Amino acid sequence: MFKVFYKYSACIKICTDDISILCDPWFGQNAYDGTWGQFPKTKNVGDLVGDFDMVYISHIHPDHYCPETINLLFKKFGKKKIIIADWGEGKPNYLERKIRSDDFGDLLIISNNEKINDTEINIIPNDTNSNSDIDTALIVSSEKTGKAILNINDCIYNQSHFNQILKLKNKSKIEFTLFCLGYTGAGPYPQTYYSPETQEQILIEKSNIKKNGFFERYKKSIQEIPTLKRLPFAGKYILKGDLSRLNKYRGVADALEVKNFDQDAIILDDGGDAFFDIENICASRERKEFYTYPETIKSQKDYFWRTSLSFTPTKSLLKRLLFQSLKRAHSKSECTSNCLYSIYPYDDPKEINDIWSTNKPYEQTNPIITFNCNKDCNPIKDIEECVIHSHIFIESKALFAVLSGITHWNNYEVGSVFQVRRVPDKYDEKMQTFLNFLSVI
Repeated sequence: MFKVFYKYSACIKICTDDISILCDPWFGQNAYDGTWGQFPKTKNVGDLVGDFDMVYISHIHPDHYCPETINLLFKKFGKKKIIIADWGEGKPNYLERKIRSDDFGDLLIISNNEKINDTEINIIPNDTNSNSDIDTALIVSSEKTGKAILNINDCIYNQSHFNQILKLKNKSKIEFTLFCLGYTGAGPYPQTYYSPETQEQILIEKSNIKKNGFFERYKKSIQEIPTLKRLPFAGKYILKGDLSRLNKYRGVADALEVKNFDQDAIILDDGGDAFFDIENICASRERKEFYTYPETIKSQKDYFWRTSLSFTPTKSLLKRLLFQSLKRAHSKSECTSNCLYSIYPYDDPKEINDIWSTNKPYEQTNPIITFNCNKDCNPIKDIEECVIHSHIFIESKALFAVLSGITHWNNYEVGSVFQVRRVPDKYDEKMQTFLNFLSVI
């Protein structure tokens, strides 16, 4: 037996005669500080997932590593080993730290190669020489038949990473029958960079560009790595609560759209029991209908930063925290251009409507701080000349939570928590990753 069962988003279960591996189970309600939810909603997670032997976690993002889900499944099926990548000496393993802090450390297997009878498990980290690297790919193969599944999860296209995958493929003399890869993307752009009230047409145009950009990345990936069939998956989410207004501007595709340009794509149906048979190269059941999303998605509870703080921090407190956080972030900066951030906190969540009501809200108020990400400059003094200036509008409680380490900037970005107005609207990766270290711890 060699089958791949589709569960939800990036969660699949790979079953061989030797072992069943549950990949990236996410069914909790707290992902990205409570901003993300599943659609369609799963009612009985235990029955949908079923029993398994081992958990593979690709990376630390909460729609891949969900302690809430793992605890639920372990309660029902008993504790299982958790396998994650070994990033090697001198490279931070953020996922290992998080798993140990959640008291799963005694279950950890940190290894890039494991063999269970006929089944071989290989993990390949996507190392781009950045301190922000977190993503990994998984290969599960049969030594006897040479058939294999490749699961690259959220790994962005990286030629050196793909070369490592192909090198291992040739060395192990395996063939990829099924390639599981992303077809769409989350992230904050464009829905948090433009106003849904005054710039809706721009949002629609930018979201279509984003969607098609991910399609092109998908096409490039399947050209680089030959496979018989593909499973476009992951990134399947909806924004809940106040932020659900932004759902239609996210540029997130339905997996069925991939069929328009990849006839060998397999869109396994929902319900947890649909599978692809690696040995017989066939699917048990595919989804045929596109999803229809409601305009607003209610949330059972408010966002984490609102429920976790019983006070509203003052501007002076936030400014002190920002200065302390800036010392840490600047020491880790990889940015070599003059890229500025200005921060504008607001107390009442309803003030977001004032931000949406104008194209340039940064002209209506003053920031509490402006700083330069350039590692070769003084972050506070050298703010006259810049190539990009990003204006961040964020709830005061959310800002306090992220600066104090209760939450994380990357979770906020993916959860569309804060609004940005970028002048000009240009992307700089090193500027973006600077925020990951903007906290006091």
